[in-house]
Amino acid sequence: MEKTKKDYSVPAIEKAITILNCIAGNGRMNVNELHSELKIPKTTVFVILSTLERHSLVEKREDGKYLLGHGVLAWGMNYYQQNDIKQIAHPHLERLVEETPFTAHLAVMMNYKAVYIDKCEGNGFVRFATSAGQALPLHLSGVGKALAAGMSDEMILADITAITGAEEVKGQQAAAKLLEDVQFVREHGYSIEDEQMEEGIRCIGAPVFGEDGNTIAAISITALSKDLPAIKFPAIGDLIKETAQRISEEMGYRKLS
Repeated sequence: MEKTKKDYSVPAIEKAITILNCIAGNGRMNVNELHSELKIPKTTVFVILSTLERHSLVEKREDGKYLLGHGVLAWGMNYYQQNDIKQIAHPHLERLVEETPFTAHLAVMMNYKAVYIDKCEGNGFVRFATSAGQALPLHLSGVGKALAAGMSDEMILADITAITGAEEVKGQQAAAKLLEDVQFVREHGYSIEDEQMEEGIRCIGAPVFGEDGNTIAAISITALSKDLPAIKFPAIGDLIKETAQRISEEMGYRKLS
């Protein structure tokens, strides 16, 4: 009799994957929440989480809740390096660098952070210390704000502590500012990061959409503030938005008229 895939299933691995998927879908979860949601015994949940934490696939916060860890990010990076988005976007990033003297980046959202998966160096003398795999806060980075614009306001508010890493009061202040920045992206099609990450550095980003219309990535340019005065924001922003639109179309996105 021919064996089916079910015959080769490993229960412990199935449970570990189920736990990872649950955390990925809900954000921060503790042992009791996972037990209630998945109907897996608490002892089993605890043992699996301890194993996953040892391999950096989850990380435990001070409140006892778990998030996906940087080990998942490493797997994700390997996936995205083989994914169409990088191959499709790269020529557009190169063209963006040619049309501006600035450094261009491609990023995706992972674990409430914007993670660079590609970079094209600018033509100027300055080289920015950015690289594939580098993670940036959503609320402080150009690509992060562009990615966050694809989230609902309700989701942003619900996950603002995970997004900002801030305590409640500061988190509320950061939420108000992020929602303001997100609204700007939705209205204008591009984001602005004006020396929030680092003094003297500015970034402008734009979201990239997939076939279903959801935000799947973001692109940005990074420049010295002196080379990117505020008066240039609209023109550069439109250029980046148009570049992101072309990438989106190659990814199968068709904007409804």
